[in-house]
Amino acid sequence: MVHFLSYELAQEIVERTMKILNKNINVMNEEGIIIGSGERERINQVHDGALLVLEKGESAEIDERSAAGLKGAKPGINLPIRFHNEIIGVVGITGEPPQIRNYAELVKMAAELVLEQSFLLERVQWKQRLQSEIVNILISEEPFNESWLEERAGFQGYDLNIPRTVIVLKLYEELGTMNQKLINNIQFELGKQDLTGLTFNNEIVILKAGQHSEKNAVLKRIADLSRKKATVAMGKTSAHISGLKFSFRQAQQLAVLGPRLQPDDDYYSYENNWLEVELSMLGLKDADTLSFYDRLVEQDKKGELAHTLDVFMKEGGDLGKIADHLFIHRNTLRYRLDKITEITGRDPRNVKMMLELYVAKLIKTRQ
Repeated sequence: MVHFLSYELAQEIVERTMKILNKNINVMNEEGIIIGSGERERINQVHDGALLVLEKGESAEIDERSAAGLKGAKPGINLPIRFHNEIIGVVGITGEPPQIRNYAELVKMAAELVLEQSFLLERVQWKQRLQSEIVNILISEEPFNESWLEERAGFQGYDLNIPRTVIVLKLYEELGTMNQKLINNIQFELGKQDLTGLTFNNEIVILKAGQHSEKNAVLKRIADLSRKKATVAMGKTSAHISGLKFSFRQAQQLAVLGPRLQPDDDYYSYENNWLEVELSMLGLKDADTLSFYDRLVEQDKKGELAHTLDVFMKEGGDLGKIADHLFIHRNTLRYRLDKITEITGRDPRNVKMMLELYVAKLIKTRQ
């Protein structure tokens, strides 16, 4: 016996059906107890008419005279609710049988349809939970049993030996109705071997399988769907599941770093920003190492020097282009560069020192 007919689901069947028919509907479980009704005071009563249906396995019509001899019954028609070829309950429509006979089968069909939809939804949600569990294990820093995980994923049709790339959507708001809709929309863009999951840091994580060109196309479509809802970033492709945690870390870093460095971009990929990602992820044991950049931030109250430094780096040190970009005279530009040198002890016109300034900026941007 499938125990799938709950009080909540029974009441949903009642309310959906009663919106169409101006008749009272009752739903009874496999023990003949009313668990859903338009007449709430009848809930938890035993319905003898339902017991007849459960005993015989077929519909039962109850007129006014026969209802008098049955406990918890009123005139009406009671029909078995079948699910996967098993009778799991009874649905009843109240009224004189000749007047409601035409509606009875429709009520039964509606009940079984609601049941099937609920079951399918439960399966989808269960599959999503399982996917999310697998994804979180794969991107975790904790060690895991690869054989066990491959077998677990294999039961669901996922081959973990396929190269995959991590895509991270860093949500702007806590997961709610709108973001759940976003997840559902994203599912339509994904293939059978793609996995999705949610992290505790308000991120949607996608493990995208497929060729590189396909990934970029999907990334763009996901970014379009996620506009104003999340920052979208993609790490490096990993040929083995052990490398997915690094791809995740890269994408996660890009989701924070990208908007600060390139706020106008729709999405960020490791391929186009690998230098920035790797430099920003450098671990520095001595915090005083970057004190020169802290001095620049402290003394540059208007952000004028930092902006000049950004443009200097983007234009590759071409003073003419930099001055035009900033709409300033070359002498003003030289003054600003000298000021940066004075504050930090690093001259941007020197390649090595410019790199030091850039690395410091990236690391400070991450913090």
